[in-house]
Amino acid sequence: MKLNKLTQTAILSGALFSAPFAHQLHAGADTSDILIDVLVRKGILTEEEALEIRQEVEMVAAAAEAEIVENAVAAATQEAKATVASAAPANAVPMPKALDNLKLYGDARFRFQGEDVDDNDTRLRWRYRARFGAEYGFAESPFSLGVRVESGSANDSTNNNFGGFFDKVGDELFLGLVYLNYEGENMEISLGKHKHPFTIDGAFWDGDINPEGISESFDFGSWKLNLGQYIIDEEREDKAGSGDDDFLFAAQAEWSNGEGLTVAPIFFATTDGESYVSESATFKGENAIKYFRNFHVLAVPVEYSFKGENGIGQKLYGTVGMNFSADDAVADVDSPFYSANAGDEDTFFNFGYQYGSAKKAGTWQAGLEYRHIEGASFTPNLTDSDFGKNSMNHAGFVLSYKYAVTDFFTAGLTYMDSDTIDDAYDAAVVAKDDVKLLQIDAAVKF
Repeated sequence: MKLNKLTQTAILSGALFSAPFAHQLHAGADTSDILIDVLVRKGILTEEEALEIRQEVEMVAAAAEAEIVENAVAAATQEAKATVASAAPANAVPMPKALDNLKLYGDARFRFQGEDVDDNDTRLRWRYRARFGAEYGFAESPFSLGVRVESGSANDSTNNNFGGFFDKVGDELFLGLVYLNYEGENMEISLGKHKHPFTIDGAFWDGDINPEGISESFDFGSWKLNLGQYIIDEEREDKAGSGDDDFLFAAQAEWSNGEGLTVAPIFFATTDGESYVSESATFKGENAIKYFRNFHVLAVPVEYSFKGENGIGQKLYGTVGMNFSADDAVADVDSPFYSANAGDEDTFFNFGYQYGSAKKAGTWQAGLEYRHIEGASFTPNLTDSDFGKNSMNHAGFVLSYKYAVTDFFTAGLTYMDSDTIDDAYDAAVVAKDDVKLLQIDAAVKF
């Protein structure tokens, strides 16, 4: 038995040694098979022992050959990488290592927009927007710096109109974002002109509006606390007739069950002011107002995301809210919310449904939403500038569809139809009556 074990070991060792040359033996008898046959004829091995050894030899040889192939593939891969690297143009500029943490991004959108306001002649416009941004993460640091330039100077729109016989008036780029961001464990702080951190529907915070000031977010597992302290207007204290600087404060307690349900009550409050002699000198936006008093709003956004039996993502969402100072705004004769014929003008809400998500090539999404915004319930400085042409005291529907032609190119359609809620309410913020709006978009991003 000892002799057999030694013999078995020798044969296995021979198989391992000969494995690198196994391709040379395929045409003839394998060396180990010949050795085993000789040992059987000599009576040193039984037929059963010979079969067992052959099986072990095959296993060892196969493992050794697989290792050789794997090593060869790895060597070829390294050689290919070296070849690609050496093939770079001689005049190529090497990128500084400091730029390893630089992220560049941007998008462009081309839009056809038709508007029918107050049953007047339909206004047709061809529009475009462009945005280019960069974010740099400092090495081995929780800080990052972001900048984005964009077309359009209004706070709630980045669109420009085609026309002017190919002139460049209105084609300028403006600073849309500039911020310093700190991201630590379970917390994030942004300083400057940045994207807000709140969970709130675009109906009540236009997607183009980026606040200026400080935002903080604190993560507590299923809870998240979002805070914001923003400068609305800085006054020229050295000028006669100037007022006090005005601020917007926001606080949100966001809860998620980790299974698609999110409830995120948020409270807004402004300091009681109005722009008189502003440092910025302009308040550009659809129906923007210089009135910041009587804005103490509580809103409760709710969202539920889920997948149907076909695996397609879907979303139900809605918000209900109230301005607790609406009556004061309506009663202020110097206010754009003032109306002697006002009823209750303090409530707003929306609810909607979205099917699908147009993020990858060949995917699409469709949505239906209803909005109801009473006269003094919110401010046209924040609401969606497209819906009702940003008039207060409006209610109506939003229909939308988007298709991802490629991963970077989407085509979409949006239709909005809204009308006044209280016909007797005739405040200045009710700038439009019946509004129908159609937008057809083609957008690319990188």
